[in-house]
Amino acid sequence: MSDDHLYMTAEQAAERLAINLPTLYAYVSRKNIRSVKIEGSRKRRYWAADIERLAKGEQRSSPAQQPELGLGIQSSAITLLTDNGVYYRGISATELADQATVEEAAELIWQSPGAFSQALPVMPESTQVLLDLYEHMTVSEKAIALFPLVERANPRSFDLSPDAYARTGADVVRILAALLLGHGVPSAQPLHAFLCDGLKVDPALQDLIRRLLVLFIDHEFDHCTYSVRAAARTGVTPYYAAIAGLTTYQGRRTAYSRHQAASRLLAEICAAKDPTPAVLQYFSQNGEIPGFNHSTHKEADPRVANLMTALLTVFETDQEFQNLQKAAQVAHELVGKPPEFVLLASFVGRKCNLIGQELALAGIARAIGWIAHASEQCQLPVARQRANYTGKLPS
Repeated sequence: MSDDHLYMTAEQAAERLAINLPTLYAYVSRKNIRSVKIEGSRKRRYWAADIERLAKGEQRSSPAQQPELGLGIQSSAITLLTDNGVYYRGISATELADQATVEEAAELIWQSPGAFSQALPVMPESTQVLLDLYEHMTVSEKAIALFPLVERANPRSFDLSPDAYARTGADVVRILAALLLGHGVPSAQPLHAFLCDGLKVDPALQDLIRRLLVLFIDHEFDHCTYSVRAAARTGVTPYYAAIAGLTTYQGRRTAYSRHQAASRLLAEICAAKDPTPAVLQYFSQNGEIPGFNHSTHKEADPRVANLMTALLTVFETDQEFQNLQKAAQVAHELVGKPPEFVLLASFVGRKCNLIGQELALAGIARAIGWIAHASEQCQLPVARQRANYTGKLPS
């Protein structure tokens, strides 16, 4: 897929801003216009979003003006979120989903080739006792309880250099996958294959699991990622960085409640003879339909189309998938929006028999993104944040 639509030539940029070329070149540093060199040429091309921002009279803070962590914009080189797509380290997430393993995508976003080695973490002797105690708990709750013990059993987890952080990050992800399968023994097997085998689902779903995991790795600075970075700036290990993300996700003021509502509607859609009444009932309550409302992208999220195509290949004759397609048609007529990516992710979880934990697969993927953000934040200097006091002044 070409990325030409993301850039403008110097001539196009100057015309859009109604300035001459010398002024454009001056704007690059003064107005923070991002650009890249054209290979084999002395020319550059300019980030279209920055040009449009200036054309509308908006400003973009320079890195020097951006706070390290806190209110406002924070610099990151991990994920680029645009109106029409997501890019990991400059590579389209959908392109990666078409061809990369989960491990390859993770090592790209961590900038650490070989992070997923054959070496596995030492699991505490009390692991099985704890898992028996937490038998009916969610994967997140099991991980929050287990990770501090795993950290202590693996002294290498306290090495916070980038490559070491990535290696421990691989342990974190593998343990989460093992917990999802109901046991505490991680595996060096490729993640998508390990999950498919452990969930005892049709091998036809193996590539679908891989695709979902790659697409769900990161979505820039959502509330959970923000919390992960806040914890990581203090120098916690990848285990506690993951705990920060897992804990924040449970918050009712984050996307958790929205995701749960979408999963409930999905269950009704799949179980119904005709999904139309269920969709209409939700719409009649407040004019919204869970799983068909929120989008960070102004244009359609390409991850939705990518995953939907894969779903169609595997589930074309599946009654539940046909119900989902019909529900999507009805919802589009009502609110004019396609299904959210999280709704399709929930459907994959449902078909993997993760009833009640439909987004657990997606949670494993998101942990990969958290590790990337935690590692990036951990390498930055620590600076104390100050509050903007709005209370009563001393008399």
